[in-house]
Amino acid sequence: MPDATARAAPGFGALLWRGLRKKCAVCGGGRLFDGWLTMKERCPTCGFTFEREDGFFLGAFVVNAAVTELGILLVLVASVALTLPDPPLYLLAAGLTAAVVVPIATYPFSKTVWSAIDLAMHPLEPPAKTEL
Repeated sequence: MPDATARAAPGFGALLWRGLRKKCAVCGGGRLFDGWLTMKERCPTCGFTFEREDGFFLGAFVVNAAVTELGILLVLVASVALTLPDPPLYLLAAGLTAAVVVPIATYPFSKTVWSAIDLAMHPLEPPAKTEL
């Protein structure tokens, strides 16, 4: 008979939603950052260790780079589309601004989203049952 206190693991959508809101992927708890750029080592609610192995946040770097590239593309495409047939050269400044602002603005989200993606790929193992 299953333990009544055990809950089913959240699905990928729920994990991703938690990450997009800067919440812990495991429990949904908040306050994971001390400032904008400094993530706590563990979730203050459930104690989950975010950096599960050396180099763990390289995936967050990739997520942030992809979002940044998409942001730059959207800014440039929208700017050129709005100024056709003669787009001005200063649109390059808009792209450069996006290249600086987007990664800083999305940095904490990329860490929590990556944590959620990794948790979906490598779920936590249930605690081992001990025989008495």
